Amino acid sequence: MIYDRTKAARMLRVVLDVTEAALDLSTRPGSEAGLRIPAMDAEKAMRALAAKGDVDGMYHEYVRLLTIGSTFGGTLERFHRKSFESEFYRLFKIYLEPGERP
Repeated sequence: MIYDRTKAARMLRVVLDVTEAALDLSTRPGSEAGLRIPAMDAEKAMRALAAKGDVDGMYHEYVRLLTIGSTFGGTLERFHRKSFESEFYRLFKIYLEPGERP
């Protein structure tokens, strides 16, 4: 397991960018209200892992979100917003960076 709070905070920023776009779309009149609950669940899970600095857990949770959220991502991409799919390589790049040495 890799524990690195700095890296975890940067990975959380990627997730927050996606969930922010989803929550923005879900609150507009006549838009996609179904995005709200999955976005909030994803944000809650990732915040808990980031608080511990669990980088491996965050990566695996992100991959799980990719496998279950195809309609979630499709809706965001239809509105030209960031999605978990479009931001995967950004998160993966952070995950692969060497961490701090104690």
